[in-house]
Amino acid sequence: MYYVLFTANTTTEKIFRGEEMKKLLRLFTVGVFGAICYGSIEMLERGYSHISMGLLGALAMIVIHELNSERRAGRLTYICALFISMLFITSGELLAGEILNRRMGMKIWNYHSMPYNFDGQICIRYSAIWFVLSLFGMASDNFIRRFIFCEPA
Repeated sequence: MYYVLFTANTTTEKIFRGEEMKKLLRLFTVGVFGAICYGSIEMLERGYSHISMGLLGALAMIVIHELNSERRAGRLTYICALFISMLFITSGELLAGEILNRRMGMKIWNYHSMPYNFDGQICIRYSAIWFVLSLFGMASDNFIRRFIFCEPA
């Protein structure tokens, strides 16, 4: 089955085959879900958010989705997938913090008052929170796979 958006040639046929299109749609769906959830959590926690955090939430959820695929295929344990997810989110937070907060002076967040922080951009407490939220991310990914994309549990 093909999704034809314009005159197809061999390159576009490869891109718009059913399975490739379904994978892109799945990544888009989990990305949007991650962006909305991350922004919503920040709004509840601090009363405001920043668009860059939505992007980080989307990337985090896409990584969680891919880690969950590896876990479902038996190539990764649940705990290992959660730990890698936590490391990715914490690394993304550090990178975004160093660029947006430190270099550009945007002051989106500041963990200087938190114990065991690094440069005020990451801290142990939020890394632990990312670990727990990754658990909900994997559960949400399973829900999306099953009830939106009709994949087996």
